[in-house]
Amino acid sequence: MKKVVILGLGDVLQGDRGAACRVLESVAKETAGKSVHISYLGGNPSFAGGLMYKADLAIIVGTLSLSGVPGGLHVWNGSVFKQHADWIAEEDPAVYRLLTALARADLADGFPEKLIFIWIEPKSMQGYQISKPVRGAIDMAARRIRRELLVLGWEEMEQQQESSNAPLAVACMDSW
Repeated sequence: MKKVVILGLGDVLQGDRGAACRVLESVAKETAGKSVHISYLGGNPSFAGGLMYKADLAIIVGTLSLSGVPGGLHVWNGSVFKQHADWIAEEDPAVYRLLTALARADLADGFPEKLIFIWIEPKSMQGYQISKPVRGAIDMAARRIRRELLVLGWEEMEQQQESSNAPLAVACMDSW
């Protein structure tokens, strides 16, 4: 059975920075009872390395301002992330902690086989509501994750019910 981990970064109290939690909520509804581990780590992904240890697929979702159109989606593989990791880590302390966690996984010979980053371009980081363009990006990000699961063999995973540790839901403590 393949190990799939989907992690979210952000802050539900900072507007669009809470988008990853919404993406994980959407994906959790479709993967309940399947062999997919979903965790919203917020701003502290220090233990992400243990969650991603020897994963066949690890997907990290978050918001990142790349001076693009609000609600735009940026999908990076591990090597593209590695190219930009230094400046992103300076911009966001959560990414710095994530880099440390990934380094630990690599040191323990447990780096994920396939690593994908999905960044949503934010519009507003004020308040706790998600902006309209980012709401559309949440749906696009969830569809992209479903596509990655299909590529990995989602049909096979759909037939295999996991009897224990089924994700109940992801709770984002804000509302639209």
